[in-house]
Amino acid sequence: MFAFLALFPLWISSGTCVSVIPHDAHPGYSVKKFAAGLNYRLLDSGFSQFFTMLEDGSIMTVSDVSPLVNRPIDLLVLEDAGNTTKTHMLQLYVLDRRNMLSFKSDSDEVLGRVAENSPAGTKVGGLPVLQAASGLTTNPITYSIIGGNVGQAFELRSSVTGDVMPNVTVGDSQAGVDIVTAQVLDREETSRYVLTIQASDPLGVNKAVINVVIEVEDENDNSPVFSQKVYRFVVGDDSLEGDNVTTTWKRFSSIGKVEATDADGDKVAYRLATPTNYLVIVPQTGDLLLSEEPTEEVDLELVVEAHDLRTPSRTSPRPAQVLFKFKPPESSKVELDLDLQQLAERELHRGKRRVTRAVRPTKRIEFTESDGDTEGRNVFQLEKETDRETFKIRDENPWVTVDPNGAVRVKKKWDYEELGPEKTIDFWVTITNAEKSGKCDFSARFNQLF
Repeated sequence: MFAFLALFPLWISSGTCVSVIPHDAHPGYSVKKFAAGLNYRLLDSGFSQFFTMLEDGSIMTVSDVSPLVNRPIDLLVLEDAGNTTKTHMLQLYVLDRRNMLSFKSDSDEVLGRVAENSPAGTKVGGLPVLQAASGLTTNPITYSIIGGNVGQAFELRSSVTGDVMPNVTVGDSQAGVDIVTAQVLDREETSRYVLTIQASDPLGVNKAVINVVIEVEDENDNSPVFSQKVYRFVVGDDSLEGDNVTTTWKRFSSIGKVEATDADGDKVAYRLATPTNYLVIVPQTGDLLLSEEPTEEVDLELVVEAHDLRTPSRTSPRPAQVLFKFKPPESSKVELDLDLQQLAERELHRGKRRVTRAVRPTKRIEFTESDGDTEGRNVFQLEKETDRETFKIRDENPWVTVDPNGAVRVKKKWDYEELGPEKTIDFWVTITNAEKSGKCDFSARFNQLF
């Protein structure tokens, strides 16, 4: 008994493709391109003389197609893949170019804007009425969103009836559609949409598309949030270890920082809601600076607030708690006795003279750029605790100067763009109290926020 193995080609019929071409398409006009790498052949039909198929899978025109206007054309393409053969039906519609739908726009893409948190039904701003027109017919036109509508965030609204729905059909040649929100939008979730809007005739043959880019505008709807609820900082205690333990320090050095972030992407500023002479906070960075060394062990519980640099501003709903511990170095009894002896000797050879230093709470004062228009203008007055106090700016500052009587004046006309991203002027002031019994020096830091 013999067995014979015969190979028979398998014929498979695939789906139908639809294409539209204008009546004035020139010879060489590309109608359709099939996947490359396979063998295709255009089968003979009553319209074969108008078209040809290239080796790369492209079908193109080879003669004037205007005689085919408004006539249904079926082309059959044979795909030969060796053991299998497929047929593809291509339906062509040749339309008079003047009757083909097109959107009234200077480009294939238009830009609109809508504010986040706007109620559903809000019209997207910056867009004209979307209208597709043809020159020869006034058939009803159906508008649809066929792409980019993430989460079904948008719908269409008839410019005539005001009906809102995913697909809108209008019969008036002067009518069109607006794009409206279908829900409340959150910019932090999706900040940009690219919608594809299609206009189609009743048969679904004559079509036009346009892309609409919609930017969701930011609203200050998020407050800064601290990365931690509680921060612990230890200075001087060498028996402990950790990232927030400082064993060596100097005055005005940073012992650590607090940090808050804003979901809107806004800059964040910080302030101590619990004033203290031992620590100051840098508003722009959240760094905590040791402003005075305690003479004995200190444990403090402080509160820090954060707010965004936006108008109007939002403050953190939950402030951060800062636990601060300072443990001064321990001296031996011999060293302590020697220090006391030297102090007594100095007191015998000199009159009583006591010098103390303290840090007054940081001031935060808000100004506008126009407040600094005039050089020499007194923008605010430092407060004296006694009549004998005099003031002096500690370091040169390009924007302000301080008179001995405490008047803070404009040194150079303020320029908002040159102030940096935080838009602040920071400076230290030394306050001298020349009483009869001696001299008392203070340091105070003032922060101007624009």
